Amino acid sequence: MKKTAFRKIALALLAFTLLLGLAVPSAGAATLTTEEKFQILKQHGIMTGFEDGSSRLHESMSREQFAAVLYRLLELPSSNSTPRFSDVLKNRWSFTAVQAVRNAGIMEGKGNNRFEPTAPVKVEELAVVLLKVNNGTPNTNISFQGKVSAWAKGAVATALVKGWIAPMSDYTVKATRGVLVEAIYAVYIGSGTALDVRSVEGLNVQTVRVNLKAKAGSADVNRFSLRDDLGNAVPILYSTVSADGMSVLLTTGYQLENRTHYLTIDGSVWTYTSTKSDMTKPTITAFDRITARVYTLTFSEPVDNGTATNPSNYSFSGGLKLTSVQLSSDKRQVTITTSNQSDNTRYWLTVKNIKDLAGNVMDTRSDLSIIGSNDATKPTIIESEFKVNADASLTIKFSEKVNRDIAVQTARYSIPGLSVLSASLDNEGRTVTLRTSAQQDKTVYNLTVSGIPDLAGNIMDTKSGLLFGGISNPVLPVKLQSIAAVNENTIEVTFDRDITDSDIGSLVVTILKDNGANVSMSGWSKYAVRKSGANKVVSVQFRTGTDPNPALFQPGHVYSARVTGVSSLLTQDGANDTTFAGTVAANEIPYAKQVVVVNRSTIKVLFSEPVKNVNEPYFVLNEQGGSAVGISHDELNNTGAVVTEVTLKLSKDMTPGQVYVLTFKPGITDAAGFNGWKTKNGNEDYSILFTGI
Repeated sequence: MKKTAFRKIALALLAFTLLLGLAVPSAGAATLTTEEKFQILKQHGIMTGFEDGSSRLHESMSREQFAAVLYRLLELPSSNSTPRFSDVLKNRWSFTAVQAVRNAGIMEGKGNNRFEPTAPVKVEELAVVLLKVNNGTPNTNISFQGKVSAWAKGAVATALVKGWIAPMSDYTVKATRGVLVEAIYAVYIGSGTALDVRSVEGLNVQTVRVNLKAKAGSADVNRFSLRDDLGNAVPILYSTVSADGMSVLLTTGYQLENRTHYLTIDGSVWTYTSTKSDMTKPTITAFDRITARVYTLTFSEPVDNGTATNPSNYSFSGGLKLTSVQLSSDKRQVTITTSNQSDNTRYWLTVKNIKDLAGNVMDTRSDLSIIGSNDATKPTIIESEFKVNADASLTIKFSEKVNRDIAVQTARYSIPGLSVLSASLDNEGRTVTLRTSAQQDKTVYNLTVSGIPDLAGNIMDTKSGLLFGGISNPVLPVKLQSIAAVNENTIEVTFDRDITDSDIGSLVVTILKDNGANVSMSGWSKYAVRKSGANKVVSVQFRTGTDPNPALFQPGHVYSARVTGVSSLLTQDGANDTTFAGTVAANEIPYAKQVVVVNRSTIKVLFSEPVKNVNEPYFVLNEQGGSAVGISHDELNNTGAVVTEVTLKLSKDMTPGQVYVLTFKPGITDAAGFNGWKTKNGNEDYSILFTGI
């Protein structure tokens, strides 16, 4: 064994000795402070303190001090050869260490034959040196945040992944002695490759779960050891990484009940309290169909392999046979395959005698059933309906409904030169929409689809040769952002970008629910118009067949709605559905709000909101207490126009100082044409007074 290996073991023993002296909370890891790690390195002769006995962890370390640490740590051979640097001669205290690290190729000079021994070590320099010490290769494909020199980027990235250094905003700063202590300790204790543990919990007297902060691909049983607070060693029989990689399940020898146990994981010690004996029977928590004739039974806990894979513990009614039984690696899921089934026949499954790892036997289940299917037809793609859309998405239609969970997997689709970013299946279950990376103009692409089954589990034959031309300037998809009630029968629909007049004309808003109850829109009409000054917002006013101004959106109510009819509108996963709240605001009818005298023969009438059907006969002008004043015409001369004002020409000049009264007749309506304008105040005519000039 190499000296460095002995040194690493000695460090681990020192660390473990110190850990035993710490007060460790239940189910938590005993971690060392930087000062405690320094003391371990100091006891081992790797680092030294100052004359006053302090560690000065917040001070920087010079290059020659770092060289001395590496010289002692790696036990490098000394050399009394000609000095390699002009500023580190034989009479300098660090000469031997500097010569050794230079000869070993671990540390380099700063140019011009100078080592700059008193210069501080930077964090990025530390990363480069640690990589050399461990014969590592810098990885420039790892992304991270923080300032770093180009020459050190790969080394810093690797050091971060290994856990040798902590994430920082700037890696060009001086490395403190504390940073150096953490790095040296991490490398030689092994935390750089350790599992990133969140917690440890005892599930039963023979099972322990290790919960992780980061995914693990494997966890060899030799990385774990277990003992109880009486000093008894408990064997680790095997370890299993969960399907998502976020936990490790350890099966152990028998643990004494309700006692503190110490689980060592990659040199770190975690504590937990063992459970009482497992007296709980395993139960079936799920029974699912995977493909044609293949089903899974999910158990509440890991089960015994011998009983779980014994075909005699499973039986179907109707003469249906089992052709295979398999147990998953986590020992919680059994996959069974049957013989050919009769179409639309119900088969009842009986499961019995399955044991958990503690030997508890399940209660027999005879209430599980399947509906047989003799569908042996594979799904196919309807080539005539394959197309690339204006927004550069692809539409694929199948001959029958397909398995949703598999159809939305992007790995089922490949296009040389492009990446498939997303796949969605419509509510009918037959049409898939793909979105890809940026396509190139004047380029032919070839789509291949494979591995997608129908609902009976029949898997399609791989289909290639689905050709389409790239669209380099796709129509951007539109996303519904919100719906808000303006008043009791008008809403505003907001999108994430401008929409066209054509989209407004075809816009459909369906009110689905009112406080969870279904809404019938039978007899409803709508008026949709772009909100003035807001090209992303559409105002939609509703009326019913019997009420032009109904109270539809009540305060305190929550409404769910769906928007359709807008080209390129995102609809995947209900993106075009949203909710909004009702309001107390009434939809006031329009009215004339002001008269502006333009000149002696001209007045302008301003309206409270956009109106239409504006015509001269709907205005009546009189001198106050006197004669009528004729209105010759209105300058709009367009009853179909939607306006906010109109100019009226009088048949004679007004008298300066004379007060005039303008009243109104029915005929003018709001822009939707649903509600007439205001002509009365109670039983009196609604009027506006103004003075002539």
